[in-house]
Amino acid sequence: MAKIGFYAGSFSPVTRGHLGIICEALNDYDQVIVGVGVNEGKQQLYLPEERAEMVHKSLDDLLFEYEYRDLIGIKYSRSELSALERLANMPDCVKVVSYKGLTVDEALKQGATSLIRGERIVGDHDSEMQISVLNKQILEVRKAHLNMATIPVPREDMTYISSSNVRTLFAINEYIAALRYIMPSVHAYMVGKKLSERYINLLKQCNISKLQSIEKYDALVAAYNTHRKHHSLSHLAYMFNYWQIAENLGLAQAENETTLALAIFYHDFVNEGNVDDEALSCKQLKEVGISSSLRSQVEKLIMATKHGALPDEMSADMKLIHDLDLAILGDTANYGHYAANIRWEYSKYDEEAYKKGRIEVLKNLLSSKPLFLLPEFAKLFEEDARANMQKEITYWQSR
Repeated sequence: MAKIGFYAGSFSPVTRGHLGIICEALNDYDQVIVGVGVNEGKQQLYLPEERAEMVHKSLDDLLFEYEYRDLIGIKYSRSELSALERLANMPDCVKVVSYKGLTVDEALKQGATSLIRGERIVGDHDSEMQISVLNKQILEVRKAHLNMATIPVPREDMTYISSSNVRTLFAINEYIAALRYIMPSVHAYMVGKKLSERYINLLKQCNISKLQSIEKYDALVAAYNTHRKHHSLSHLAYMFNYWQIAENLGLAQAENETTLALAIFYHDFVNEGNVDDEALSCKQLKEVGISSSLRSQVEKLIMATKHGALPDEMSADMKLIHDLDLAILGDTANYGHYAANIRWEYSKYDEEAYKKGRIEVLKNLLSSKPLFLLPEFAKLFEEDARANMQKEITYWQSR
């Protein structure tokens, strides 16, 4: 008889902690069924189908990280490697379902042999024990049996990862800190929901109706979230986050917040790796419906993100958007993921062609002195950015 574990939760959103539990379960069960529950008495930010899709995409991201683990710099335990190898070779070993009603009823319907509960080191034990006792009593009424399996969160760094912490970070616009809690696809999806209000309010200042703004935002989301891993909405959120940090710490102050925000939203609207990407992104501004004078100012800022071909004269806001766009280079925690995401975006090139081109790009960036134009950003990022890029060059040279 197949051992089937049923792992239930609201997954609002699914976190790296949840994925850690799934991987641990894969070493003990023939199949793990992830049950995305619907609690009628609990208001959710996302529909059940949205949450189920986030689980699917997170599993895809997990396999992506596994494939590029050396470039990212991830070290897996033996049990994690075993689970990921199995998931890569047998995708059907994890199944995702949405359900209403009692968890035990869905588990029985799915043919499960065990109910899986995840337990963090801090705070979960008592509540999990209560749920286990209640489930046993409910099963007795049905004259049925399910094993009760509690799986501790496998790594100490996952102890404090929770869906509620993710929602809190998003509520206060701390998108960068949230990156360590959730997978990139989930992050981009949540950012898409979160940035919509900012975008609509921004266009309201430009005398554009809410209905038109919603249509334009849908087009922007489609552009940024189609076949991208780095140049996605998460990249925009990253820039907005560091802009806010810079202002909070007194490191920089935007001369014109409206033009800078518009430029951040549209600077990578077109991103095909071609020399005219920025110019084509500028053309999208005409479709937005803003005035020609405002459009001209925004275009100048967008062209300041064309690294390696900067205008001779740079305003303070041009320097600011330039540095915000490159801030990821100095992010030691997230640089490895950035490098892997860029490789994925250029997957049309074979390894040798990409390696040659990427090394050239990195060396050109390293030749910029300074790399960051604002002294305050150079102090924050310059040293780490150069170390990160040199490390990536070494990686490609060794392959």
